[in-house]
Amino acid sequence: MTSISILGDSLRALCAAHHILDSNSEAEVFIITNRAEIGLAGEVPGIIPSWPPCPPHWISEMFSQTPTPTSTAVRGSWFLKSLGIQLSKRGCTFLLRTRVTSAKGKEVTFVGAGPLGKGTHQTDHLLDLRTDGEETARWYGFVCRTEDAPQKEVIGHRSDGTTEVWVKGARESNCTSLQEMTWQGVHPSAFISQGVQSGLELAQDIIDTIIHPVEQ
Repeated sequence: MTSISILGDSLRALCAAHHILDSNSEAEVFIITNRAEIGLAGEVPGIIPSWPPCPPHWISEMFSQTPTPTSTAVRGSWFLKSLGIQLSKRGCTFLLRTRVTSAKGKEVTFVGAGPLGKGTHQTDHLLDLRTDGEETARWYGFVCRTEDAPQKEVIGHRSDGTTEVWVKGARESNCTSLQEMTWQGVHPSAFISQGVQSGLELAQDIIDTIIHPVEQ
């Protein structure tokens, strides 16, 4: 049985795991992260060109946060959480609160991972997605009622009657915010679409070389 280990719990990491399982439902997929849970630990941009931004079977029930046909944003942390829940249902193993001390070749040395405390993890393929490896801008975000939202910044309307707003640098709008956020990345409007696409491409490389090797 093929074993794939992914370091990090970013959007592209979760999407890569889903695409790998689409290719081979019997694959052993591990996601290793120092976070205590997937999603909900911090807010990320949720602006979307359309819903769903990925195959529907990757997403678990989102209840009140499920976008409508006219929504242009989804609560980002809930979206990540739903991807993680669905991965768990599909058999993915999560090693939470786990700090990787070494990742070389096909072996991961870690501290944490529940009662084990520390140890090593062997895998057929290791995908390290703990950092993006590129310099990015810092963005300030806030959530307000849709009727109070400014019209100049990067915005997305959610299904619950709120609007997500992002500006580069300091906030200038005077509207009352329900939530305040900071995020570092290239552009909030591209976070979800590019994250999903990057995950697909990374997973496809693994599928073509490890799971279903393409004959030369």
